Amino acid sequence: MLDESSAIPLYRQLQNIFQNNIESGVWPAEEKLPTESELCRQYGVSRMTVRLALEGLKTQGLIYRKQGKGSYILQPKVEQELSSFYSFGNNMPDHGHTITNQLISFERLSYAVAAEALRLPEKEALFCVQRLRCADNTPFALEKSYIPCKICPDLTGGIVIEKGLYNSLHLLAGITPNTAKESFEAVLVNKSQAEALKTTANQPALHLERVTSAGGVLVEYCDSIVRGDRLKYNIVLR
Repeated sequence: MLDESSAIPLYRQLQNIFQNNIESGVWPAEEKLPTESELCRQYGVSRMTVRLALEGLKTQGLIYRKQGKGSYILQPKVEQELSSFYSFGNNMPDHGHTITNQLISFERLSYAVAAEALRLPEKEALFCVQRLRCADNTPFALEKSYIPCKICPDLTGGIVIEKGLYNSLHLLAGITPNTAKESFEAVLVNKSQAEALKTTANQPALHLERVTSAGGVLVEYCDSIVRGDRLKYNIVLR
């Protein structure tokens, strides 16, 4: 209950109650919150107090607002440690997340940007695997991976979805990716990306570029858009 004699402001006390409701599951992910009027009546506070508490939750990344529809609970962010080589498919299950992938396209093509990143001739044949990566049934990344056809000629989209990309390279060609160089850039999601990621256009995201090696040989150029509200990177500095 709220304590008006406390040194802690009422809106902060209310925010703590709301946060506990979210973390304990009283307010499940993606559920709509009660209206401001309902919260005012329930807790006996002013509309301003409720608004300040909700704004605090939004700043924490615990809720989001839909124009004209109210506030909703965000799913907890997926966390990825950046302290060693990782892949989403292999690392996230260790943190209690269920990872699924949807194959958007699988093509054989040439792409100058990927070829340059992989230090290959501009017209080098590449497999392009485009996937929608999901954690706990919610999309978090739209990913394109480019693999030189010559290093794994038997690669298919079906195998990638069934086994994962890196596992497929290992099983089909004995290639074990073990190092990567990544760069991150803040961007806004465009309309087509928003549709695929089931979010709205102009939402914050990360543009991730990754060049992966196996035993010193460049094997993948990856270009991803990662939802800013679904993924949190933790960097370990030593």
